[in-house]
Amino acid sequence: MRDLSKLGLLLFSFAACGHDMANPGGGSDNADASVTPGSGDPLGGLPTGDAQWSAVCGKHYGDMITAKFCAGTTPPVLTSLADLEALLGLTVQPNPNNDPAINPNIRITLNSESESIGMRHVTAINPRAFIMTAPVSGANPQYQVLAFSRGEPFVELVANDAAAHTLRFFLVRFHPSCEPTCNNADLLTPTIEAGWTGYSLYDDATIKNTTLDCLNCHQPGGPASQKILRMQELQNPWAHWFYPERPQTLQTVHEFQAAHPAENYGGIPYQNVYASRPFVLMQLAQNNGFAQQPNAFNTLQINTEMTSSGSSATWDSLYAKSVAGLEIPVPYFMTPHTDPTKVQAMTAAYQQTIAGTLPRDQMPDINDTVLDTTLPFLSVRPKPGLDGRGILTHMCRMCHNSQLDQTISRAAFNIDTLDQLPQGEKDLAVARLMLPTTDAHHMPPVRFHELSQAERDLAIQELQK
Repeated sequence: MRDLSKLGLLLFSFAACGHDMANPGGGSDNADASVTPGSGDPLGGLPTGDAQWSAVCGKHYGDMITAKFCAGTTPPVLTSLADLEALLGLTVQPNPNNDPAINPNIRITLNSESESIGMRHVTAINPRAFIMTAPVSGANPQYQVLAFSRGEPFVELVANDAAAHTLRFFLVRFHPSCEPTCNNADLLTPTIEAGWTGYSLYDDATIKNTTLDCLNCHQPGGPASQKILRMQELQNPWAHWFYPERPQTLQTVHEFQAAHPAENYGGIPYQNVYASRPFVLMQLAQNNGFAQQPNAFNTLQINTEMTSSGSSATWDSLYAKSVAGLEIPVPYFMTPHTDPTKVQAMTAAYQQTIAGTLPRDQMPDINDTVLDTTLPFLSVRPKPGLDGRGILTHMCRMCHNSQLDQTISRAAFNIDTLDQLPQGEKDLAVARLMLPTTDAHHMPPVRFHELSQAERDLAIQELQK
């Protein structure tokens, strides 16, 4: 059984490490100095339910998501993903023949590899689904995007607040009926999309001092900089997206359909999956001022280099920035990054569970299809051969640097000033490295990274200098 209190989320990309306790006030917080093993809830200590809804609505944001959630005097009732999509006006109707009169104002796409906070849960057979406002020829002051992948009780949202000239990121933390003990079948089948017993709506300001922070990826320049939409693989041929127009990416679609024949996913009817086109997300980003992406993944150039020489200087440069903690993890240089034997086994197990021939409590984690050799390249594991400082930099700097909001407690552990940190701060980091992975204080957060014992020892030795 999987205890949801021990589950550790963004839209287009992410990584994290270190201080991660929620501070409801959003300012400096010393309450997280304790390293006593406790709850694994990454949102522990934050308001929930009606109180959190009132807190968000009381900020009077000017985006479409806030307008829809805050239209009444009480929170809207949501018992399913379909209810949420209906509230936002993002219900997708079946459209097997791509009739332009159906879903005229909604677009969809899916991807099979993600650098987002759900990075460990996204594969071809458990993809990340995006439902969004249809892009227009120019800027759209009222666009919104919803992202969801099975495996965790979260839905990610973003909308434009034209009056404030900024983006508003939101996280819906819903409660499946199986809580507090859910198994893989509860979380990775259609069961997770319905039967919710409650939810909480969080804005980015409220969760910025947790491991579910949106802003260190979507506002990497710090609190004075512009928030951005992120799509690293912005240009054709989109190797890590559902894109049936190319044989390589068509294989990804076929892997998904082999596991989910005639099954809706994330609010996307099965008849529409073949129509997934990543260029709609590209257009939305480009038309609204986000054509220049940090650490952009040039798929065509990388593919060309790999084909001609078996390596890619372009990809190596992107990866080096991730290893240096300067950019978020980069997509893998090859497609797919999964083991075909594992994919076949997990597809069979999923189908047997759906058919009722495999007991639900015996369904494995179907995301366990990634090749172990790719984990360092995905920045899940550190680059081989790094010393203790290098490991801390690769695994932690993206969330612990001098650019992020220095008023939150996470900023106290700063990789940029590691030599000047008080020993007490380093000792706290050591204690967190040694906590169980099920604890929200564990460092680095298991949703993003993992260390071998040898790598952990090297990091601890560096912190004890």
